[in-house]
Amino acid sequence: MSVRVRFAPSPTGHLHIGGVRTALFNFLYARHTGGQFILRLEDTDVDRNVAGAEQAFVEAFRWLGLAWDEGFDIGGPYGPYRCSERIAIYRGHAEKLLESGMAYACFCLQGEAKEVRPEEDADDGPSAGASGCTGSCSSLDPAEALKRIQAGEPHAIRFRAPSGPPIVVRDIVRGEIAFEREDLRDFVIIKRDGMPTYNFQVAVDDHLMAITHVIRGEEHLSNTPRQLLIYEAFGWQPPQFAHLPIVLDESRKKLSKRDPNVLPVSAYREQGYVPQAIVNFLALLGWSPGDEEEIFDLDELCARFDLDRVGRAGAVFDVAKFRWMANQYFKSLDPKEAVRLIREQAVRLNYSFPPYVDDEWLERAVALVQDGLACAREFFTAARVWLEPEVAYDEEARALLATEGAARVVRAYLSACEQDPSWDEAANRARFQAVGRALGVKGRDLFMPVRAAVTGHTHGPDLQKSMALLPKEMAVERMRRALAFAQAPEHQGR
Repeated sequence: MSVRVRFAPSPTGHLHIGGVRTALFNFLYARHTGGQFILRLEDTDVDRNVAGAEQAFVEAFRWLGLAWDEGFDIGGPYGPYRCSERIAIYRGHAEKLLESGMAYACFCLQGEAKEVRPEEDADDGPSAGASGCTGSCSSLDPAEALKRIQAGEPHAIRFRAPSGPPIVVRDIVRGEIAFEREDLRDFVIIKRDGMPTYNFQVAVDDHLMAITHVIRGEEHLSNTPRQLLIYEAFGWQPPQFAHLPIVLDESRKKLSKRDPNVLPVSAYREQGYVPQAIVNFLALLGWSPGDEEEIFDLDELCARFDLDRVGRAGAVFDVAKFRWMANQYFKSLDPKEAVRLIREQAVRLNYSFPPYVDDEWLERAVALVQDGLACAREFFTAARVWLEPEVAYDEEARALLATEGAARVVRAYLSACEQDPSWDEAANRARFQAVGRALGVKGRDLFMPVRAAVTGHTHGPDLQKSMALLPKEMAVERMRRALAFAQAPEHQGR
């Protein structure tokens, strides 16, 4: 039996990071087993659908490298893959249940159940009574019900939950979980507006699309018994279920879509993160490779991933760990690829580089700061000292420049610059050597004052390379400003 798995987002908002983790696990399992990965769009909640969301899903998954074999954008043998295009299919199956007596028309106002997603309440509420409506609809004569339906009276269709032994969910991750049937009252499968409810739609679609494994978040577990009832009613073989551990924030609460520390996938793309870093990090949220290794490319993940190493405990989205992993990937980029991402950021930010900046300059700048970057957008902060005409002096630089020894070194180096038109790493290094010999200083006492004057900091990347990124006129002007600052009355006598 070929494995068939699916990810079925609802286009009611941005792609949450927890949803991406679920899609990734489905993709990895499909590739690991040689099966198919299907992308279905559950878009029947028309009032909440967001324009452009489905295209955003497609772009995000392609950016992450998660290719699908069938889907709402490319079609396939089990289509259509948009649920809104399958309404007649759901209605036809509901009518079969009506004819068999396993479902009934509900004309009560309580029959107007809102469409629910798995994270929402799947019932009509306590006011609806034990049967989910006022109780009269379940015992209504079928001929009378049909007459009222044909007369156009608004109605929902409810599934008649049968009594019997507990429903056992056999879960690959969590083992066997039993649910008492008495706790599952009659539930709506077709709303008054003709749209299916989630539990009915997903069971019908998963069966008709030959889904073999339903891999989804833990929050879906409570919906599974109702879906199994649908399978039972039609005599269908249910798929295997695997409910993934919930993604938690750093306080070990369920990760919120509004958590400021965890962004939608589109935001990570917009900031110039390396997509493989996100894939690698999310793969380790709930799955263990079985050893201490942490860095995997997509092919390695596909080869090693299996459901037997998915844990039950909640998986914490450790922001520091994510930034560490993002940095591992960004600092490993080819400099030209890093420059490409930085150029993209400039366009997104509507930022204009100074006229002295070209790709060769950017490669040299990237080489100095790349080891500290998690994404391309951070370059603009890390490289600010070379991109902006003026610098802000930190406290340590101010304190150093206020000393006579530091000012003496800066004056000497400035004078050497004014006398020598050369400006590159070699010329800067030669000037330092000459100034050091003339003043009898070396090491930190020689380099740190000039660094403070030119960059505003006493520490940073290689000073010769750093200074060579600046136009000479800009560096000279900064040294003059630093000397003026050091000679200001409030700094005298320190």
